[in-house]
Amino acid sequence: MKRSLSILAFFAIAAAPAGAQQQVAAVSPQAPRAVADELLTTSVMPAEKKPTVVRAANNLRAGTVLHSSDLMVEGDNAKALELFVGLELKRAIYQGKTLSPSDVGPPTVVTRNAIVQLEFIRGPLMITTEGRALDAGAVGDSVRVMNLSSKIILTAVITGPNKAVTQ
Repeated sequence: MKRSLSILAFFAIAAAPAGAQQQVAAVSPQAPRAVADELLTTSVMPAEKKPTVVRAANNLRAGTVLHSSDLMVEGDNAKALELFVGLELKRAIYQGKTLSPSDVGPPTVVTRNAIVQLEFIRGPLMITTEGRALDAGAVGDSVRVMNLSSKIILTAVITGPNKAVTQ
């Protein structure tokens, strides 16, 4: 019974706020004094951390590829900037507004109406021709491309700047 009271007093001291710890330690003779002194010198409340926020340093237009000079970081984690640098804005962001991952995407390498090198690959056969991109997109996106020779519209995957592959 005496042991359970000391354990209960110990947990009461540990769970109490800093000001109340002194009072609990003073009224519970079962708690060892060394443990009570140690608990009084340490904080039981977790330190508040500010969330890391990335904001626009100036007004940014949609389609802008972000650089570190376009952004400012508020908080402790400076690596948060790396999440946005090199990506393209999907919508306009005004100075001081917070950026979220849904505001950015991979940079566009093929614009709408651009002439692209269109490769048709099936097995060992590869045919290369020119086509007109009917959609804009980034590497890995599927876009519609019109073959300029036959005027047939194909779906192709963008592989690089002004290059697309269809099968």
